[in-house]
Amino acid sequence: MRYRFTSYHPASDAEAAVEDGTRLGGRPHWLAEPQWPVDPYEDELAAFMGQFRVSAADGGGGGDRMVYLFAIGFSGEHATVVQPDGRVTESFETRATATGPTELDRVHLLRVEEEVDFSRVERELEPVEGEDAEDRQWRLAELLGERRKDATGGIRMNQLGGPDVAPVWLQGDGRPGEGWQLVAQFDSRQLPFEVNFGGDGVGYLFLSPDGESAEFFFQSC
Repeated sequence: MRYRFTSYHPASDAEAAVEDGTRLGGRPHWLAEPQWPVDPYEDELAAFMGQFRVSAADGGGGGDRMVYLFAIGFSGEHATVVQPDGRVTESFETRATATGPTELDRVHLLRVEEEVDFSRVERELEPVEGEDAEDRQWRLAELLGERRKDATGGIRMNQLGGPDVAPVWLQGDGRPGEGWQLVAQFDSRQLPFEVNFGGDGVGYLFLSPDGESAEFFFQSC
């Protein structure tokens, strides 16, 4: 297992021109026919938040996938779309339009600032004379807890997922099911646009084991 701590950066013009990668804001790069979710309360297109590419090698369910995330007004609800051959979040209708509203006009990229490999941290943990296995595991857990912190002592919550990336939970394990893969997680206080994650919340985006559906939810303080 590992952590992949991430930050957000405005894309240069050249970076923004590469439309088929993971990014926040801008416009979605559809891999198939557009499927833009509709806000059921306002009967208008939902705001696009970002897209996240998951390669077949990283658990794309037999092929490369793109997961698209949309905000339903400011209700706290969100819709996901998976392409190709994927599904839209249950209960949301879509329209076959390629463009619509976006939460962020300027594209931002997700950059991995640090990867923390659990097994490497464990291997490098210096032995302590007389320590039993339980005490060692406790000390390892404390060390990993320290590695989750930023320079100010706060817990780093932004991550770009992967097949063996462990979520940093705000309120306890909320994984949708066995084998679901973290695609990304977001600290509402650091995103480059406003979101409703229940007040200083953290959002979690997961992809199903078959790569056909995604689920987004948030935990709040």
